[in-house]
Amino acid sequence: MKQKFFDLSVETSGKGLVDVSAVVQSAVDEHEFGSGLMTLWCVHTGASFLVQANADDDVIADINAFFEDLVPQKAGKYQHKPNDLDNAPSHLRALLTQTQISIPVESGYLPFGIVQSLYLFEHREEPKSRRIRCHFIGD
Repeated sequence: MKQKFFDLSVETSGKGLVDVSAVVQSAVDEHEFGSGLMTLWCVHTGASFLVQANADDDVIADINAFFEDLVPQKAGKYQHKPNDLDNAPSHLRALLTQTQISIPVESGYLPFGIVQSLYLFEHREEPKSRRIRCHFIGD
């Protein structure tokens, strides 16, 4: 059994979902992982992970609209008032999703369903460079 820690970097274009399935699969390929468990940790408080449908862009639009309604970016709404207006809402959105996720690796592949992808959910308005800390355990 082997164990490996490493980082991935993902560039976002601002608020929204970024499909990172291929980035993670490339890491599995590069490190020649066989079967085991990959845990991904988003090293940020303004982004998170989702596994969601990828076959219809309307799903992504609905997710974005849902979070806009649930946690709006509105001046004066939140007690937490650092420099950026999107800071408090981004932290609340991350609270409602997952900042870490574990995904099985089976014979070198991430076994997503036919219409599933792993998304990094960027909650900040501005483009960001996000670090994902990864831990694989298996063969």
